[in-house]
Amino acid sequence: FKLTGLRVRYFFASLLIVTTLISCSNNTQKDFNVIIVTFDTTRADHIGSYSQDAFTPHLDELAKDGVVYERTLAPIPITLPSHSSIMTGKVPFVHGVRDNGLFNLSDNQNTLAEILKSHGYNTGAAIGSFPLTSQFGINQGFDFYNDYITQKTEDIYGDITKKKDRIFFDERKASQVNSAIMPWIESNSNTPFFTWVHYFDPHHPHEPPAPYDQTYINDLYKGEIAYSDESFGKLIAQLKRLNQYDNTMIIFTSDHGEGNNEHNENTHSLLIYNSTLHVPLIIKYPNQLHANTRIKQWVGLVDIFPTVLKTLGLEEKDDIQGTLLPVDNNSTSHQEIYAETLSPRFSRGWGEQRGLVKNGYKYIHGPEKELYKIDADIHELDNIIVENPDIADSMKQDLQEYLDEYQVTASAQNAINQNPATLDILRGLGYIQSSGQIGEEIIEVLNDEGDSPQSHAGMISSYSAAKSLLFAGKYIEAIRYIDVLLSEDPGNLAYLELKIQAEIDLGNYESAKNIIEQLPKDSYGTLSPSKKLSLLATLNYMEGNFSESKLLFLDAENIEQSVQGQRSLAELSAKEGDLENQQIHLKNLLVLNENNIKTLNDLAINHANQGEFFEAESTFNQAIESNPFHQLSHYNYGVFLSSVSDDTAALAQFKKAIELNSKYYAAYLALIETHIKLGETDQAKNVLESLKTIEPNKNVIEHANKLFDIL
Repeated sequence: FKLTGLRVRYFFASLLIVTTLISCSNNTQKDFNVIIVTFDTTRADHIGSYSQDAFTPHLDELAKDGVVYERTLAPIPITLPSHSSIMTGKVPFVHGVRDNGLFNLSDNQNTLAEILKSHGYNTGAAIGSFPLTSQFGINQGFDFYNDYITQKTEDIYGDITKKKDRIFFDERKASQVNSAIMPWIESNSNTPFFTWVHYFDPHHPHEPPAPYDQTYINDLYKGEIAYSDESFGKLIAQLKRLNQYDNTMIIFTSDHGEGNNEHNENTHSLLIYNSTLHVPLIIKYPNQLHANTRIKQWVGLVDIFPTVLKTLGLEEKDDIQGTLLPVDNNSTSHQEIYAETLSPRFSRGWGEQRGLVKNGYKYIHGPEKELYKIDADIHELDNIIVENPDIADSMKQDLQEYLDEYQVTASAQNAINQNPATLDILRGLGYIQSSGQIGEEIIEVLNDEGDSPQSHAGMISSYSAAKSLLFAGKYIEAIRYIDVLLSEDPGNLAYLELKIQAEIDLGNYESAKNIIEQLPKDSYGTLSPSKKLSLLATLNYMEGNFSESKLLFLDAENIEQSVQGQRSLAELSAKEGDLENQQIHLKNLLVLNENNIKTLNDLAINHANQGEFFEAESTFNQAIESNPFHQLSHYNYGVFLSSVSDDTAALAQFKKAIELNSKYYAAYLALIETHIKLGETDQAKNVLESLKTIEPNKNVIEHANKLFDIL
């Protein structure tokens, strides 16, 4: 194939790696399985094989059987574009995805899943967060792509306890991701398969489950990673039980790191320092080839793509930026590694950053330029650009040459996402804080215009802290951060919305109303004219002014129909006993948000309450089919079946709810009651004994005992 430009510089080094890999692996074959596991937002120094301060025993065992790449860089500190680089072997400006939600991975990109599927592999994935849902194109090539995510957290009774959708991205726990993908692995274990498993847990807000919430009470971020490691261990145990571990190429990595207050950045996406780019990469090659090896040279996430193809003996691609990962420390695969973040420009109207790693140096270009000796100064504490202008100028030229060599502006332009609903979500989450020229043409030239993102890092960290405090229920502390932010930028709608929400959570409804009424007419996102009416309607609802609330919701819906508005009108109709109108609004909801689990449950119950039993059963089945791991659906369906005297079928649904949540007390009580109704007293007593072993509160046990007396 034709060699041009920069690729010539490292072709011969890559050829040496190819030869090494082939000579060491005569049994390379296409029927090896491949699993890629990504922990979101995970720094390399928080994995045990990289740091003695980390506790990740299952990943550490994988490291003993594989290759640890000590210095791996993500091309961008943002979830969707970084995963797109893993799946295509291309840097962001080539595959066209530059930020979460604002871009889609175009159909003209050839993904790893598509390639392996074309060679007979079954392909399946389960992901943990909104930015990777199928609407953004990252699902292409997967036969099975499970992205069922709820924005709300249930307690053990199935009640909603936390509303996250107005503060953070949608997500689900690693255990739920496992529940989605492990049955698929089981059913596909007799044929070659490619699987991608994504755990979002290490991303903020940090809320690890027990016991990690206590073990790591002073560092919940580490607790999230430890919990994810436990979930990863369950995947490995399944592979070993299926006798597929040796035959599987297992790749563990992360899409990006986390600032953790280095360089004044608490989270990620704003800057391209190693704190958010240096990620772990561990690969267990088939049959433990190259086991217990550590590679010290710099590599990139884009290198995973060609390395998988080569290991499987498949044809390599020549339109990528990734090169084969080395398996010893004698090769020099990368002469240059590229990184970028344009998010500060897209989301807030500031300057952007692009960077290049080469010959032990890292150059960062933007409104504020920096140069580091990256080998000796991995935390980038000593900016040496003033003392080394010639090196900086040379690397700047190399960086522009890299852009010139690979840019495909038309592809990037076509990938821009203009979906109003998605943009509305992003604005509502504060992810976009400028009206921005999101649809502008992206020209791949070095740009030093705008405010330096570095100068705003503290503000973004304060914003992240305010959101985390708000989610944690620490409203007064959150307001302190919000007021400081508003003192610097009084008209910022994202900050104002946080202030409104904090006032609402504190019960200060009049204060919240005053802020809403003073908002500018050109507000956008969740503070647009229709959303403001909806928010005022919600406040009136909270104050018990149901008639005024309904009128405001109807006015808002006349401007723009919304999920929140239709749901609220359905609830108000139910409160009035108007089941017909409730059903109309619930059906509207399903048009706006297909297969939403709460809506399906409410609609099924509505049908049952109106005596529409066939429709009720059909809707319950739709709920369970579309969300098979939703405990409340099984519980509600069981209650319905019991109400129509199909108690035997009801028992199965209550048992399924308990299987999904061993502490689902309401399902235990329903199970006891149904056994008693059927005259199965012994079975009911057995359930009661099981209930006692999980040590619920005293009231639950007393309630269970009363069932025996009453029935």
